Amino acid sequence: MSLRGRGSLLTYTVTINRSGMIMKDKTGWNKYRHKRIPAEFKETELVIESLTNSGDGLGRQDERVVFVPYTLPGDRVRIKITQRKKTFAVAEMVELLEPGKDRVEPQCTHFGVCGGCDWQHVPYEMQLQAKVQQLQDTLQRIGTLTDVALQPIVASSKPYQYRNRIQGELRRGEFHYKRRRSDQRIAVERCEIADEAINQWLQSDLSAAPQGRVEIAVVDELIKVVPINNDNSTELGFRQVNEDVSNSLTNLLLKIVADSSSASVVDLYCGRGTWTNLIAAKYPDKHVTGVDYSEQNIQFARASAQADALRNTTFHQSTVEKILTKVSVEDSLCIVDPPRSGLDASVTSNLIAHQCQSIVYVSCHPATLARDLKILCGSGYKINTLTPLDMFPQTAHLECLVHLTLETPITVRTT
Repeated sequence: MSLRGRGSLLTYTVTINRSGMIMKDKTGWNKYRHKRIPAEFKETELVIESLTNSGDGLGRQDERVVFVPYTLPGDRVRIKITQRKKTFAVAEMVELLEPGKDRVEPQCTHFGVCGGCDWQHVPYEMQLQAKVQQLQDTLQRIGTLTDVALQPIVASSKPYQYRNRIQGELRRGEFHYKRRRSDQRIAVERCEIADEAINQWLQSDLSAAPQGRVEIAVVDELIKVVPINNDNSTELGFRQVNEDVSNSLTNLLLKIVADSSSASVVDLYCGRGTWTNLIAAKYPDKHVTGVDYSEQNIQFARASAQADALRNTTFHQSTVEKILTKVSVEDSLCIVDPPRSGLDASVTSNLIAHQCQSIVYVSCHPATLARDLKILCGSGYKINTLTPLDMFPQTAHLECLVHLTLETPITVRTT
């Protein structure tokens, strides 16, 4: 039997006899020559215990946790280890020996190959429960926050067909997604989590569409296909993919603004100014400032404010790190909606040093959220509400909105 695998630096091929001894090594990779087959090459059985926030199922073997994609609690599976570390291993499922009692049939024919979805085999109610449990575990493990009273998770009214935009690559008249954890592409003629209008377009003649990396979006009930630029964005700018849950998120934000006594609101990652201008229009007695590093975004935001005749907005083209050294936020309500990496340390320290009275933190990554909340709560801030929102059904991703207020200021030295 011949076996191919990957070492840390090279690909190797070995031949194994019936007794499990390595007989031939065609590439000179001799670490295991004349020894029994390495344990990581053997197929073994595993029972899955839980779901992780990366989307994998988790089991335990030889005092290691083992992560296995496309599994769920109760599954008994035959696995092959593909990566082994001191305290954990990563495996692929070779065979589903006995399905867990909750397993459901995925709706998509590409599930398990396409990298877009993690949990189509998991009932939607279980997905919601897993996300809440993972959020609580992350807040405790990373943020050392044990007494956070979570609001009920905001579920999506559409577990499928919720995405109003998708990104991929058009090649020779076919639309492609990436394979899971790979740069390889897979052609798809239908995406079960995409809006039905997008799916109808995918099944049409695509030969005249722009080739290359594109975004396909529903805009004003029409399909737009636009190229993705070198900054991994498009002329359409950023907007949430799930309109239903996005509206819930916006309503939560507007309620906090309405209840705030602050006369000024600072939207520190404003993008194209959607929230900035909406808040300014609804609350003309408040001055609203938007900050974004993109010149194109700020130009769009200013034009939108002018078109709506808003006179209570100011926009700055700047990084948040720089603007907080110039703009006072002491008596403001600050909205922060950072990328997955969370808040830069200088942003956190400046918000604390300037004693910003109220912060609305919108996060798409619970781990960096927990890290930042640990710092803020250790510096005098109190969590008033923390609401998880399921913006991305069939995946392990989770959106959160947190409202914090300053209770006991702590002096912080800024650099």
